[in-house]
Amino acid sequence: MQFPEVLGLLKMGLEVLALVITFIAFLISYKGYSVTRRPVFARLSFAFIFLSTNFLLQFFSDIFSLLEYFALSYYSIVISSFFEMLGFFFIAFSHMIRVYHEHRFSLLTLVTINPVIAFKTLSLYFIFYAVLESMISYFKMRSKTIILTVLGLTGFSLNILLSWISEFSVYPIILQVFALVFQAFGIIAFFVPIWIYYRSFR
Repeated sequence: MQFPEVLGLLKMGLEVLALVITFIAFLISYKGYSVTRRPVFARLSFAFIFLSTNFLLQFFSDIFSLLEYFALSYYSIVISSFFEMLGFFFIAFSHMIRVYHEHRFSLLTLVTINPVIAFKTLSLYFIFYAVLESMISYFKMRSKTIILTVLGLTGFSLNILLSWISEFSVYPIILQVFALVFQAFGIIAFFVPIWIYYRSFR
C-alpha cells in the first residue's frame, strides 16, 4: 500500500471518529435541552448535528472518489462544507450569546471565491470571532471551562485554516489529515465544558 493510500485511509478513519464524537456531543446537547429547555443546548444540538452531517458527507465524498465518481465526490464536499459552516455558525453564535452582555465587537467583511472556499471562509470567520470572544472572556473571568472552550475553538480554527489552505494546494490530503486531527481535538476539548455545563443543571 502506497503512502497516499495510507493517508487516504487515515483521513477516512479520522472522519468516522469525528462523526462519532460529534454525534455523541449532539446527543448530550439534545438531552440537555430536553431536561432544561435552555436555548444554549438547542443551539449546540443544531451545531453538532450539522457537524455530524458534515463528517458523514466528507466520508461519502472519499468513498465516491475511490469509486471514481468524481462529480458526486465534489458535490458531497460542497454540501459538507455548507453543513460545516452552519455547525460553526451555531457554535460561534451560542458562545457570542453567552458573552454578549459583557462586551461587543463589530463584524468584519468577507471576500469569497468558490462554494467550498466560500463556506470555509465563513466557517473560519465564525470560529475566529468565537476564539476572540472566548479569550477576552477568559482574561476577565479566569475560568477553567472557558480555557477548555478556547482550546476547542482553537482546534476548530486550525482545522478550518488548514482545510482552507488545502483548497489551494496541489497535494491537499496531508493538510486535510492534519485538519481532521485538529478538529477531533477541538471537538473533545469543546465537549468537556458542554458536559460540565449540562451536569450543573441536572
